[in-house]
Amino acid sequence: MYCDSMFRGFSYRYGGFCPQFKYRIGETFGKTTCKLLQEPGVASSGRLVLANLSLKRPLEEEELRTRLLKDRQENRGDQKLVQRMVPGYTGFIPKSQHFFGKRYAMNCQSAIADFESDQQDGKGKAEEIKTLSTGPASVSLKPVPRELRMPVLNTPVSLPKSPYYLPRDDPKKNFMSGYTGFVPRSRGQLGRGYPIITNLALNEFTDDIRSHSRVLNEGVCLKRPKRLSVDTMAIYPIQSGLVPHYTGHIPGQKFRYGQTFGHSTENALKQQTPVST
Repeated sequence: MYCDSMFRGFSYRYGGFCPQFKYRIGETFGKTTCKLLQEPGVASSGRLVLANLSLKRPLEEEELRTRLLKDRQENRGDQKLVQRMVPGYTGFIPKSQHFFGKRYAMNCQSAIADFESDQQDGKGKAEEIKTLSTGPASVSLKPVPRELRMPVLNTPVSLPKSPYYLPRDDPKKNFMSGYTGFVPRSRGQLGRGYPIITNLALNEFTDDIRSHSRVLNEGVCLKRPKRLSVDTMAIYPIQSGLVPHYTGHIPGQKFRYGQTFGHSTENALKQQTPVST
């Protein structure tokens, strides 16, 4: 029945509008609403209370986000905004304040995909404007005289490099004030401006990397000093003295005094010390 499809699951707790309900008394909520919905004289919308919503598959949104992140171009500097962001990243993520309630990686992925979608939409609109401006329906402009035209520069345009790859003496080897990303070796730099601190920190970091790579590429040569052969069976050693409490005979020991037992018994036989080459 139509009334069953309208109010299935709501019973007396339904709080929506029902036409002419306040003028009917004496019967239960279900019977009253069923009669009202079946009477031809009562105006009704003819639609169900619950809209027939078609839910999107979560896989479609996941595939769309993945495709957007893979299509990101490589000419925007360092690609810090990757598909799987690691929790604890302190840098800026565009539109991250609009996504919450999920894991950090999923929120970042949705925010970056939304940002990339806006970038592509803006690029498409720019191309559309360019097409309209050059089309036949565009307004014709007066030609610019040759003497008023700007000279063409033959200098090739190069994309800005990351501060990590710039040389030490480059004035752009720093980060602008307000940069919230991680700068290695900057924690120990204090009492100076942010560009100076980041310049010193980047120089120290890149110098360590270059020295480390240089050491890795160099050959390894191990030199060990020649070990002197020591006669461990000698009673009177030459290079060291005897062990204290030695009770054997030591030539001339009774005439020595003012030193420890070890120093006074060193080379007791007064032999010539071998010279190491």
